[in-house]
Amino acid sequence: MSLYQRIAFILALLFCASCWAQGNNASVNDARAFQKKLDSMTIKPYHQPLAATGRDASCQLCHGAKTPATPPDDGNCLTCHGSLDQIAALTEPKSKEGHPEPNPHNSIHYGKDVPCSACHSEHKPSQVYCNSCHLFKYPNMKP
Repeated sequence: MSLYQRIAFILALLFCASCWAQGNNASVNDARAFQKKLDSMTIKPYHQPLAATGRDASCQLCHGAKTPATPPDDGNCLTCHGSLDQIAALTEPKSKEGHPEPNPHNSIHYGKDVPCSACHSEHKPSQVYCNSCHLFKYPNMKP
């Protein structure tokens, strides 16, 4: 092996070592950034008991992952909150008189097929998906 080949080989090794070190720092920085974001997230009062299980466990309860990247799957919501039929029955308007607000869990457009996360959010204010087109008040809706 010539002197130039040896120098090129050593430089290549140094370059690879540098890239590997940067990759490890990036994953450490990503983990720190994720933890910082996680620590800043609020948990709504009615879900505070979940937080008592520890941040990692409570994330997994809803999201199914220690480091969630997507909203929870509806199946995880239904594990604690009951079936779609039970939830729809709980939010059925009490009276058909006086134009009550429609049942948000049994939409005339989508039935019971709207994902929970379309309206409900744990770490930011919830919203009424129907209000994208309509104006409903839902006075008993949790924040």
